Amino acid sequence: MSPLIPGDILGGTWRVVRPALGDEPGVECQVEPTQGGEAGRLTLWRTLRAPSRAEIEHFTHVLSEAQRTGHAAFAPVVDAGYDEAREGLWLVRPWWSGESLPSMLRGLHDIGLDLPDLRALARQLAGALTAARSAGLVHGRLRPARVLVASGPAGARLSVLDVGLEHFRRTHAAGWLKPPEGGADYLAPEWKENGPLPASTDVFAFGRILRDMLASRRDGAWKGRWESWVERATAPAPHERFGDAAEALDALLPILNTLPTPVSPPPDNYQPEPPDPLVLPPR
Repeated sequence: MSPLIPGDILGGTWRVVRPALGDEPGVECQVEPTQGGEAGRLTLWRTLRAPSRAEIEHFTHVLSEAQRTGHAAFAPVVDAGYDEAREGLWLVRPWWSGESLPSMLRGLHDIGLDLPDLRALARQLAGALTAARSAGLVHGRLRPARVLVASGPAGARLSVLDVGLEHFRRTHAAGWLKPPEGGADYLAPEWKENGPLPASTDVFAFGRILRDMLASRRDGAWKGRWESWVERATAPAPHERFGDAAEALDALLPILNTLPTPVSPPPDNYQPEPPDPLVLPPR
């Protein structure tokens, strides 16, 4: 499958504007309608054969179920289709101004993610998973690359992508829709088992994603305070983990309240004032 590049047209409707960070290069991008309108985020998945019209319609229906929960983290599906030239199934959501979680974490200083943002993102991600579970939905392949984050006047916010994709692949497209690449560290051991996806897989992924956020502070100030929480959230056996994301969050918030607030580092061009020669140093 050839990568998407600016100027490409998909479905006769969507023009590629620029790449967007995804699981692998060339499969996610910002698009705009060829006849004008709001920008979208297009994702492309490799296939081994062309799906039927009924399969595309069912794919669209399954990936639209999360938005019906009403949770703000789930973006609506705008359009979907199949590109024969690239042998790929594609889906468009509204464009979301932000970046992937890995991209955001890579850009942090050694003091890591601000605690207010960490709390906000943990609450929102747990809330999204809880809303999905209440509707009978399991992500099943949650990983940082499928979490978009942005900052705004009200603080950090996130969007969760691809709820329903793994369920559709397993139940309707195992023979022709290739699984996404990457994210193996966020797959629970029971993910490899056949049958319906258990909700415990999302608890495992939640723990691994929060581990990445907590480990973003690299100066050692938080060391030894949160590791036991991650160990339980990502325990090999599902019954040893928290029962759901809400229970995991309830156990995490008191830990976050004990973490020392980091001091922002000085700017790169900062130069401290020289000591006053007339002032004696303290004894």
